[in-house]
Amino acid sequence: MLFLKVIAGLPVFATFLTMGLGHPVNVEIDPRSLKSSPFNPSIPVPEVAPSDLPSNLTASIDGNELRARGMVYRPTVGYFAGFNVGAYTNSGACKSLQDWRNELKQVKAYRSSHFSFTVVKLFTTSQCSALKNALQAAKEVGGIKVWAGLWATPRATFDSEKNELGRQILGSNGNLILGVSVGSEELFRGGLSSSQLAGYIWDVKGMVQNSYGKTNVPIGTSEGIAPLLNSANQQVLDASDAVLLTSYPYYGGCRVDLALKAFQQGWWALGAKMAGKTLIVGETGWPSKGKTVGQAVPTVPNAKQYFKAIACWMRTTGKPFFWFSAVDELWKSGGLAETRFGVSWTNGVKKYALSC
Repeated sequence: MLFLKVIAGLPVFATFLTMGLGHPVNVEIDPRSLKSSPFNPSIPVPEVAPSDLPSNLTASIDGNELRARGMVYRPTVGYFAGFNVGAYTNSGACKSLQDWRNELKQVKAYRSSHFSFTVVKLFTTSQCSALKNALQAAKEVGGIKVWAGLWATPRATFDSEKNELGRQILGSNGNLILGVSVGSEELFRGGLSSSQLAGYIWDVKGMVQNSYGKTNVPIGTSEGIAPLLNSANQQVLDASDAVLLTSYPYYGGCRVDLALKAFQQGWWALGAKMAGKTLIVGETGWPSKGKTVGQAVPTVPNAKQYFKAIACWMRTTGKPFFWFSAVDELWKSGGLAETRFGVSWTNGVKKYALSC
Protein backbone atom coordinates (compact mmCIF):
# COMPACT_ATOMS: atom_id res chain seq x y z
CA MET A 1 0.00 0.00 0.00
CA LEU A 2 1.05 3.58 -0.60
CA PHE A 3 0.29 6.38 1.83
CA LEU A 4 1.01 10.01 0.98
CA LYS A 5 1.57 12.75 3.50
CA VAL A 6 1.57 16.28 2.11
CA ILE A 7 2.58 19.20 4.32
CA ALA A 8 2.53 22.70 2.88
CA GLY A 9 6.01 24.09 2.45
CA LEU A 10 7.74 20.85 3.44
CA PRO A 11 9.02 17.89 1.44
CA VAL A 12 6.50 15.28 0.41
CA PHE A 13 7.02 11.84 1.90
CA ALA A 14 5.54 8.46 1.22
CA THR A 15 5.48 5.33 3.32
CA PHE A 16 5.81 2.16 1.29
CA LEU A 17 4.68 -1.00 3.05
CA THR A 18 6.41 -3.66 1.01
CA MET A 19 6.03 -7.41 1.10
CA GLY A 20 8.91 -9.20 2.71
CA LEU A 21 10.12 -6.20 4.71
CA GLY A 22 9.95 -6.05 8.45
CA HIS A 23 9.16 -2.35 8.59
CA PRO A 24 7.80 0.47 6.45
CA VAL A 25 10.12 2.16 3.98
CA ASN A 26 9.87 5.94 4.34
CA VAL A 27 10.89 7.65 1.13
CA GLU A 28 10.85 11.31 0.15
CA ILE A 29 9.46 10.76 -3.31
CA ASP A 30 9.76 14.34 -4.53
CA PRO A 31 13.47 15.20 -4.41
CA ARG A 32 13.66 18.83 -5.46
CA SER A 33 13.55 20.06 -1.86
CA LEU A 34 17.19 18.93 -1.81
CA LYS A 35 18.10 18.53 -5.47
CA SER A 36 19.02 21.58 -7.51
CA SER A 37 17.62 22.51 -10.89
CA PRO A 38 19.14 20.99 -14.05
CA PHE A 39 18.62 24.39 -15.73
CA ASN A 40 21.29 27.07 -15.28
CA PRO A 41 19.48 30.43 -14.98
CA SER A 42 22.73 32.39 -15.26
CA ILE A 43 22.91 31.58 -18.98
CA PRO A 44 20.51 33.70 -21.07
CA VAL A 45 17.76 32.01 -23.03
CA PRO A 46 17.83 33.41 -26.58
CA GLU A 47 14.56 34.87 -27.77
CA VAL A 48 13.31 32.73 -30.63
CA ALA A 49 10.45 34.57 -32.30
CA PRO A 50 7.79 32.87 -34.44
CA SER A 51 9.08 34.92 -37.38
CA ASP A 52 12.32 32.93 -37.14
CA LEU A 53 10.44 29.68 -37.76
CA PRO A 54 9.80 28.04 -41.11
CA SER A 55 6.95 29.65 -43.01
CA ASN A 56 4.56 26.73 -42.46
CA LEU A 57 4.19 27.42 -38.74
CA THR A 58 0.51 27.71 -37.84
CA ALA A 59 -1.10 28.97 -34.66
CA SER A 60 -1.32 26.69 -31.66
CA ILE A 61 -4.45 24.59 -31.20
CA ASP A 62 -5.75 23.99 -27.70
CA GLY A 63 -6.96 20.70 -26.26
CA ASN A 64 -10.66 21.49 -26.49
CA GLU A 65 -10.35 22.30 -30.18
CA LEU A 66 -8.34 19.15 -30.86
CA ARG A 67 -10.91 17.00 -29.08
CA ALA A 68 -13.78 18.71 -30.89
CA ARG A 69 -12.13 17.99 -34.23
CA GLY A 70 -11.35 14.39 -33.31
CA MET A 71 -7.68 15.18 -33.87
CA VAL A 72 -6.12 13.91 -30.65
CA TYR A 73 -3.18 11.59 -31.31
CA ARG A 74 -1.78 9.28 -28.64
CA PRO A 75 1.61 7.99 -29.82
CA THR A 76 3.50 5.60 -27.58
CA VAL A 77 7.07 4.34 -27.34
CA GLY A 78 8.45 0.95 -26.40
CA TYR A 79 11.40 -0.04 -24.26
CA PHE A 80 14.63 1.91 -24.44
CA ALA A 81 17.51 2.80 -22.14
CA GLY A 82 18.93 6.30 -22.12
CA PHE A 83 20.62 9.03 -20.15
CA ASN A 84 19.84 12.56 -19.01
CA VAL A 85 22.40 14.90 -20.53
CA GLY A 86 22.88 18.53 -19.49
CA ALA A 87 23.75 21.49 -21.70
CA TYR A 88 26.74 22.71 -19.69
CA THR A 89 30.42 21.94 -19.26
CA ASN A 90 31.95 21.43 -15.81
CA SER A 91 32.66 25.17 -15.63
CA GLY A 92 28.97 25.95 -16.22
CA ALA A 93 29.55 27.27 -19.74
CA CYS A 94 27.56 26.12 -22.76
CA LYS A 95 28.65 22.87 -24.38
CA SER A 96 30.02 23.25 -27.88
CA LEU A 97 29.01 20.99 -30.75
CA GLN A 98 32.26 19.09 -30.20
CA ASP A 99 31.38 18.64 -26.52
CA TRP A 100 28.08 17.11 -27.63
CA ARG A 101 29.84 14.81 -30.08
CA ASN A 102 32.19 13.62 -27.36
CA GLU A 103 29.43 12.99 -24.82
CA LEU A 104 27.16 11.12 -27.22
CA LYS A 105 30.09 8.96 -28.33
CA GLN A 106 30.64 8.22 -24.65
CA VAL A 107 26.97 7.31 -24.14
CA LYS A 108 27.07 5.00 -27.14
CA ALA A 109 30.23 3.37 -25.80
CA TYR A 110 28.42 2.48 -22.54
CA ARG A 111 26.86 -0.43 -24.44
CA SER A 112 27.11 -3.74 -22.60
CA SER A 113 25.73 -7.24 -23.01
CA HIS A 114 22.61 -6.07 -21.16
CA PHE A 115 22.11 -2.47 -22.29
CA SER A 116 22.27 -0.39 -25.43
CA PHE A 117 21.81 3.28 -24.55
CA THR A 118 20.07 4.79 -27.55
CA VAL A 119 18.33 7.97 -26.32
CA VAL A 120 19.46 11.12 -24.51
CA LYS A 121 17.05 13.43 -22.69
CA LEU A 122 17.57 17.19 -22.59
CA PHE A 123 16.23 19.86 -20.23
CA THR A 124 16.23 22.78 -22.68
CA THR A 125 15.90 23.35 -26.41
CA SER A 126 17.07 26.94 -26.89
CA GLN A 127 19.57 27.61 -24.11
CA CYS A 128 23.11 26.92 -25.36
CA SER A 129 21.54 25.77 -28.67
CA ALA A 130 21.17 22.46 -26.84
CA LEU A 131 18.62 20.77 -29.08
CA LYS A 132 20.26 21.91 -32.31
CA ASN A 133 23.69 20.71 -31.23
CA ALA A 134 22.45 17.47 -29.68
CA LEU A 135 20.57 16.56 -32.87
CA GLN A 136 23.57 17.31 -35.07
CA ALA A 137 25.85 15.28 -32.80
CA ALA A 138 23.33 12.42 -32.73
CA LYS A 139 23.24 12.39 -36.52
CA GLU A 140 27.04 12.26 -36.74
CA VAL A 141 27.51 9.67 -33.99
CA GLY A 142 24.63 7.48 -35.21
CA GLY A 143 22.37 5.16 -33.25
CA ILE A 144 21.18 7.89 -30.85
CA LYS A 145 17.84 9.70 -30.66
CA VAL A 146 16.89 12.74 -28.59
CA TRP A 147 14.05 13.35 -26.14
CA ALA A 148 13.62 17.12 -26.22
CA GLY A 149 12.94 18.96 -22.97
CA LEU A 150 11.33 22.40 -22.81
CA TRP A 151 11.96 24.63 -19.78
CA ALA A 152 8.51 26.05 -19.17
CA THR A 153 8.92 29.07 -16.88
CA PRO A 154 8.66 31.99 -17.19
CA ARG A 155 6.27 32.29 -20.13
CA ALA A 156 8.80 34.07 -22.34
CA THR A 157 11.21 31.17 -21.84
CA PHE A 158 8.51 28.64 -22.74
CA ASP A 159 7.69 30.56 -25.92
CA SER A 160 11.34 30.58 -26.99
CA GLU A 161 11.77 26.91 -26.08
CA LYS A 162 8.65 25.94 -28.04
CA ASN A 163 9.66 28.00 -31.06
CA GLU A 164 13.14 26.44 -31.07
CA LEU A 165 11.53 23.00 -30.89
CA GLY A 166 9.49 23.96 -33.94
CA ARG A 167 12.59 25.01 -35.84
CA GLN A 168 14.45 21.82 -35.06
CA ILE A 169 11.61 19.36 -35.53
CA LEU A 170 11.12 20.69 -39.07
CA GLY A 171 14.85 20.77 -39.71
CA SER A 172 17.02 18.18 -41.38
CA ASN A 173 17.57 16.30 -38.10
CA GLY A 174 13.99 16.50 -36.83
CA ASN A 175 13.44 12.78 -37.41
CA LEU A 176 15.85 12.11 -34.53
CA ILE A 177 13.43 13.61 -31.96
CA LEU A 178 11.83 10.65 -30.22
CA GLY A 179 9.60 12.60 -27.82
CA VAL A 180 9.08 15.89 -26.01
CA SER A 181 8.83 16.74 -22.31
CA VAL A 182 7.15 20.05 -21.47
CA GLY A 183 8.52 21.35 -18.17
CA SER A 184 10.53 19.68 -15.44
CA GLU A 185 8.68 19.20 -12.15
CA GLU A 186 6.64 22.34 -12.64
CA LEU A 187 3.87 21.12 -10.33
CA PHE A 188 6.21 20.21 -7.49
CA ARG A 189 8.16 23.46 -7.75
CA GLY A 190 4.98 25.52 -8.12
CA GLY A 191 6.19 26.99 -11.40
CA LEU A 192 2.88 26.31 -13.14
CA SER A 193 -0.61 25.38 -12.05
CA SER A 194 -2.13 22.13 -13.24
CA SER A 195 -4.30 23.92 -15.80
CA GLN A 196 -1.36 25.98 -17.06
CA LEU A 197 0.87 22.95 -17.53
CA ALA A 198 -1.90 20.98 -19.24
CA GLY A 199 -2.45 23.96 -21.54
CA TYR A 200 1.25 24.09 -22.42
CA ILE A 201 1.25 20.37 -23.22
CA TRP A 202 -1.79 20.76 -25.50
CA ASP A 203 -0.08 23.77 -27.08
CA VAL A 204 3.01 21.74 -27.98
CA LYS A 205 0.89 18.77 -29.09
CA GLY A 206 -1.02 21.07 -31.43
CA MET A 207 2.18 22.38 -32.98
CA VAL A 208 4.09 19.11 -33.24
CA GLN A 209 1.38 16.57 -34.02
CA ASN A 210 -1.29 18.63 -35.77
CA SER A 211 0.41 21.59 -37.40
CA TYR A 212 3.56 19.69 -38.34
CA GLY A 213 2.09 16.22 -38.77
CA LYS A 214 4.55 14.51 -36.42
CA THR A 215 1.85 12.23 -35.05
CA ASN A 216 4.36 9.61 -33.90
CA VAL A 217 6.11 11.95 -31.43
CA PRO A 218 4.68 11.65 -27.89
CA ILE A 219 4.33 14.84 -25.83
CA GLY A 220 4.17 14.91 -22.04
CA THR A 221 5.88 16.20 -18.93
CA SER A 222 8.50 15.21 -16.36
CA GLU A 223 7.28 15.23 -12.77
CA GLY A 224 7.60 13.70 -9.31
CA ILE A 225 5.14 11.08 -8.18
CA ALA A 226 3.21 13.01 -5.50
CA PRO A 227 1.83 15.68 -7.87
CA LEU A 228 1.03 12.99 -10.44
CA LEU A 229 -0.95 10.95 -7.92
CA ASN A 230 -2.87 14.04 -6.79
CA SER A 231 -6.31 13.90 -8.42
CA ALA A 232 -6.29 17.70 -8.67
CA ASN A 233 -3.64 17.32 -11.38
CA GLN A 234 -5.49 14.73 -13.47
CA GLN A 235 -5.75 17.15 -16.40
CA VAL A 236 -1.96 16.97 -16.80
CA LEU A 237 -2.16 13.19 -17.20
CA ASP A 238 -5.09 13.62 -19.58
CA ALA A 239 -3.11 15.98 -21.79
CA SER A 240 0.05 13.85 -21.84
CA ASP A 241 0.89 11.02 -24.20
CA ALA A 242 3.83 10.05 -22.01
CA VAL A 243 4.71 10.87 -18.41
CA LEU A 244 8.33 10.88 -17.30
CA LEU A 245 8.60 9.98 -13.61
CA THR A 246 11.28 11.55 -11.43
CA SER A 247 12.22 9.29 -8.50
CA TYR A 248 15.24 9.50 -6.17
CA PRO A 249 15.07 7.17 -3.14
CA TYR A 250 18.48 8.55 -2.11
CA TYR A 251 16.95 11.93 -1.32
CA GLY A 252 14.32 10.20 0.78
CA GLY A 253 16.96 8.62 2.99
CA CYS A 254 16.10 5.12 1.79
CA ARG A 255 18.60 2.33 2.39
CA VAL A 256 19.96 1.17 -0.95
CA ASP A 257 18.92 -2.45 -0.40
CA LEU A 258 15.31 -1.29 0.09
CA ALA A 259 15.28 1.18 -2.79
CA LEU A 260 13.92 -1.18 -5.45
CA LYS A 261 10.87 -2.06 -3.35
CA ALA A 262 10.15 1.61 -2.69
CA PHE A 263 10.69 2.49 -6.34
CA GLN A 264 8.36 -0.28 -7.52
CA GLN A 265 5.54 0.76 -5.20
CA GLY A 266 5.63 4.29 -6.60
CA TRP A 267 5.81 3.03 -10.18
CA TRP A 268 2.85 0.68 -9.74
CA ALA A 269 0.73 3.33 -8.01
CA LEU A 270 1.26 5.76 -10.87
CA GLY A 271 0.94 3.10 -13.56
CA ALA A 272 -2.58 2.37 -12.35
CA LYS A 273 -3.56 5.93 -13.35
CA MET A 274 -1.98 5.94 -16.80
CA ALA A 275 -4.89 4.39 -18.74
CA GLY A 276 -2.74 2.82 -21.42
CA LYS A 277 -0.42 5.79 -21.88
CA THR A 278 3.36 5.51 -21.76
CA LEU A 279 5.06 5.71 -18.37
CA ILE A 280 8.80 6.34 -18.53
CA VAL A 281 11.39 6.80 -15.80
CA GLY A 282 12.56 10.30 -16.61
CA GLU A 283 15.16 10.61 -13.85
CA THR A 284 16.60 8.28 -11.26
CA GLY A 285 20.07 7.54 -9.96
CA TRP A 286 22.34 7.36 -6.92
CA PRO A 287 25.37 9.55 -6.19
CA SER A 288 28.84 8.14 -5.64
CA LYS A 289 29.93 10.85 -3.20
CA GLY A 290 28.29 13.40 -0.92
CA LYS A 291 26.18 13.69 2.19
CA THR A 292 24.47 10.72 3.81
CA VAL A 293 20.71 11.35 3.84
CA GLY A 294 18.97 9.27 6.49
CA GLN A 295 20.07 5.71 5.68
CA ALA A 296 21.04 6.55 2.09
CA VAL A 297 24.83 6.49 1.77
CA PRO A 298 26.44 7.85 -1.41
CA THR A 299 29.27 5.52 -2.46
CA VAL A 300 30.37 3.88 -5.69
CA PRO A 301 29.29 0.39 -4.47
CA ASN A 302 25.86 1.74 -3.52
CA ALA A 303 25.50 3.55 -6.85
CA LYS A 304 26.34 0.29 -8.59
CA GLN A 305 23.87 -1.65 -6.43
CA TYR A 306 21.12 0.87 -7.18
CA PHE A 307 21.79 0.75 -10.92
CA LYS A 308 21.76 -3.03 -10.93
CA ALA A 309 18.49 -3.12 -8.98
CA ILE A 310 16.53 -0.45 -10.84
CA ALA A 311 17.94 -0.51 -14.37
CA CYS A 312 17.94 -4.29 -14.55
CA TRP A 313 14.34 -4.45 -13.32
CA MET A 314 13.37 -1.91 -15.97
CA ARG A 315 15.15 -3.96 -18.61
CA THR A 316 13.67 -7.33 -17.68
CA THR A 317 10.14 -5.88 -17.53
CA GLY A 318 10.50 -3.82 -20.72
CA LYS A 319 10.04 -0.42 -19.12
CA PRO A 320 11.76 2.59 -20.78
CA PHE A 321 14.06 4.70 -18.63
CA PHE A 322 16.49 7.61 -18.57
CA TRP A 323 19.30 7.28 -16.02
CA PHE A 324 20.60 10.33 -14.20
CA SER A 325 23.17 10.89 -15.39
CA ALA A 326 25.72 10.07 -18.09
CA VAL A 327 28.66 11.82 -16.42
CA ASP A 328 29.39 13.84 -13.26
CA GLU A 329 28.39 17.52 -13.46
CA LEU A 330 30.81 19.68 -11.50
CA TRP A 331 29.12 22.97 -12.40
CA LYS A 332 26.28 22.38 -9.94
CA SER A 333 26.30 24.15 -6.59
CA GLY A 334 23.80 22.12 -4.57
CA GLY A 335 26.36 20.09 -2.64
CA LEU A 336 28.83 17.33 -3.47
CA ALA A 337 26.19 14.67 -4.13
CA GLU A 338 24.59 16.91 -6.74
CA THR A 339 27.75 16.73 -8.82
CA ARG A 340 28.32 12.98 -8.52
CA PHE A 341 25.32 11.26 -10.09
CA GLY A 342 27.20 10.32 -13.25
CA VAL A 343 27.90 6.69 -14.11
CA SER A 344 31.35 7.92 -15.10
CA TRP A 345 33.84 10.38 -13.70
CA THR A 346 34.55 13.56 -15.63
CA ASN A 347 37.52 11.86 -17.32
CA GLY A 348 35.13 9.39 -18.95
CA VAL A 349 36.11 6.39 -16.84
CA LYS A 350 33.07 4.39 -15.73
CA LYS A 351 32.58 4.07 -11.99
CA TYR A 352 31.04 0.61 -12.29
CA ALA A 353 29.90 -1.91 -14.87
CA LEU A 354 26.53 -1.14 -16.47
CA SER A 355 25.34 -4.72 -16.39
CA CYS A 356 22.92 -7.02 -14.59
